[in-house]
Amino acid sequence: MFLKVQIPHSTAQMFSTLALNVKTALLPFDRGAVFAQKDESATPCGQIFTRNTEREIAQLKSQVATLTQLLDVFEKSILVQSDRLEQAIEELADSGQKSEQLLLNILPEAIAKQLKQNPGAIAEQFNEVTIMFADLVGFTPLSARLKPIELVNLLNQIFCTFDALAQQLGLEKIKTIGDAYMVAAGLPIPRADHAEAIADMALAMQAAIERLRTEGGVNVQIRIGINTGIVIAGVIGTKKFIYDLWGDAVNIASRMESSGQAGSIQVTEATYERLKDKYVFQKRGAIKVKGKGEMVTYWLVGSFASTRIGA
Repeated sequence: MFLKVQIPHSTAQMFSTLALNVKTALLPFDRGAVFAQKDESATPCGQIFTRNTEREIAQLKSQVATLTQLLDVFEKSILVQSDRLEQAIEELADSGQKSEQLLLNILPEAIAKQLKQNPGAIAEQFNEVTIMFADLVGFTPLSARLKPIELVNLLNQIFCTFDALAQQLGLEKIKTIGDAYMVAAGLPIPRADHAEAIADMALAMQAAIERLRTEGGVNVQIRIGINTGIVIAGVIGTKKFIYDLWGDAVNIASRMESSGQAGSIQVTEATYERLKDKYVFQKRGAIKVKGKGEMVTYWLVGSFASTRIGA
């Protein structure tokens, strides 16, 4: 990056004059030509030459002094502009870092990198993903008794707790809709323990809400639904885009939540088969699921070993 300094026309003209004067002063003196045109009444040429040379030297010194002053001014101006440019670069870098942080707060890091390299729709299939939907039961009646700001603060407190749990387990928070919370494991980076990670998250969320009820006196419960399967994940659109999931496995996970019971964690048979040797379940049996008919489901009630995190 170059800093362009505009030199005034008068200054440029002075440089040109100075160069011409220096060149003239340095020309060899032709004594023969002078003596060939000797005039008895004229002033001796030696005196003329001396006076002219002294005058030109004085002019040159004056011009050099003026140019030196101008150069000092230019130098100071360049230093000031350089400082301003450096400050602008630092501010731009800081702004870029903030934009990067905001982007990573919206999208997974791997997806953010893809978008920067190739803007446009992103869609990828993942064959082994566990999805969880959670809904706060009793939150709607609670909203009628609390002031709007109190309601928002309570919801923020709960969801911040959930966010911290998701971060501890390396899960991907997908979105919140009202008082509903969606999270998944196994994408955008596949992992073998996706079902276990979601099970630990669900149990920790359940424990956090129970503490809120007993210690905070907040009459709210949580209803959780979990399913495992194939999903399509990606980003579509250009305005207010998010990283989202699509597919039958996502719809079933949502049905597990909506058909569940307050204070319980309902899972599909697909999830149960992956966790039955490590976690404690109770069979609920066959239930009718909208759009799917009858499905056998289970209640997740605990773990044979301590979970990897504490709420």
